Amino acid sequence: QPQRTIRCVMFMNEENGLDGARTYWERSNAAGEYHMAAIESDAGGFTPRGFSCDGDEAVFATKFAQVYEWLPLLEPYGLTLAKGGSGADISGLKSQQGLLFGLRPDSQRYFDYHHTTIDTFEAVNKRELELGAAAMTALVYLLDKYGLD
Repeated sequence: QPQRTIRCVMFMNEENGLDGARTYWERSNAAGEYHMAAIESDAGGFTPRGFSCDGDEAVFATKFAQVYEWLPLLEPYGLTLAKGGSGADISGLKSQQGLLFGLRPDSQRYFDYHHTTIDTFEAVNKRELELGAAAMTALVYLLDKYGLD
């Protein structure tokens, strides 16, 4: 049973204006919502290598230090955690002062597929996609269990 509300949002139009994401941020910010964390997966469906993490400067160092303590739980699965950008779609949530994560898969084959004629769902390696989903699920579990101060 989750201890917190877990919301899954799928945005569209990121590369042509962020309209879906922008509408979500505007409504969320106007409603005074707080997203403790947001995770974006927009770097391909390849084998996960870890997460990058970003946040509002006023709280980032403290919150990242908390999450970094979980690294020993992620490393046995080949996952890293590094400071850095999270993703365009969730960037508008930064002012809510939660953490923003980007799933970082192996990027060696990204441009072999991205925006090419073979960039189709059939080309996705099911096992790699499942591993990425499992990595995000593990992070969500840790965020739910331990929270962020």
